[in-house]
Amino acid sequence: MEIKRFFRIILATFIAGFFLTSCEKFEGDQTIPSYLSIDTIILVDNPGLLEGHSLTHNFTDVWVYVDEQVLGAFELPAMIPVLQNGTHNLTIYAGVKLNALSGTRAGYSFTAPMIDDEFEFVMDSVIEINPSVSYYDNTDFAWIEEFDFTNPESISLIPSSNSDTSLTEFTRNPTDPLYERFGSRSGIGYVDSKNTVLEITTKVEEDEGFYFPPGASPVMLEMEFNSDHLVGVGMFIRQSGIIQHPVLILRPTNGEWKKVYVNFTPTISSYSNAVNFNVFFRADWDGVSEKGTVMLDNIKLVRKQ
Repeated sequence: MEIKRFFRIILATFIAGFFLTSCEKFEGDQTIPSYLSIDTIILVDNPGLLEGHSLTHNFTDVWVYVDEQVLGAFELPAMIPVLQNGTHNLTIYAGVKLNALSGTRAGYSFTAPMIDDEFEFVMDSVIEINPSVSYYDNTDFAWIEEFDFTNPESISLIPSSNSDTSLTEFTRNPTDPLYERFGSRSGIGYVDSKNTVLEITTKVEEDEGFYFPPGASPVMLEMEFNSDHLVGVGMFIRQSGIIQHPVLILRPTNGEWKKVYVNFTPTISSYSNAVNFNVFFRADWDGVSEKGTVMLDNIKLVRKQ
């Protein structure tokens, strides 16, 4: 009986404490947030920077600052509570998944943020915005390959010495739903039992390449791909010889086009004595399928001047 009485006292004390705490919590004024509703980010062109080239993106997150204080990173679409009311500075950066990994989300270092010095927050209201961002003016596109040439020999990707086959062009007509995004052509390659390796690179065989000085700013590869096989992405590094350095392997996309951001900065930083660098893509036949198909487009090697 004493044990039961003891537990009744404990339970009564807990219930009383809960209601007292609840009453105290709602006494007086309480802070009610404003809400930002962001569905997507819009990438706009810089006059003269990418004129005549594609302007695609895969911004997955927003990084939000209020009065220069970080509020957080939010996956899109996002409903963001903000404990501010009235006029404040609002800054929003576009975010991406580096190397297509959810665990490496980061603000994209090549696009300037949206900044509104007089953004009006309204308590207990939802404000819908779709921020516009653009590349910084000092962005340098060291290499662009969009395959929109009438002459297939103009493609800037050639087979490496490891490759059994080469990349060619896939042509689409203006009625194709993907025409606006990819234009009239994309790169396409195949692997099968006779041609088991497709490995293409940017002119490494001709002793040419891209030079990035030690300690250079970030270097990113933007690319879109559609593949039913694994696709490796990496760099050939020329020092005393040629080193092949894989960076990541992209999974099959099941018939969909996907845009990814490949972070080459750590690779370049690891080879401070390099003479130059070249990008490569590789697909190996899986040994099961009758044929494997890899498509590439809208490739950009991005750095800052």
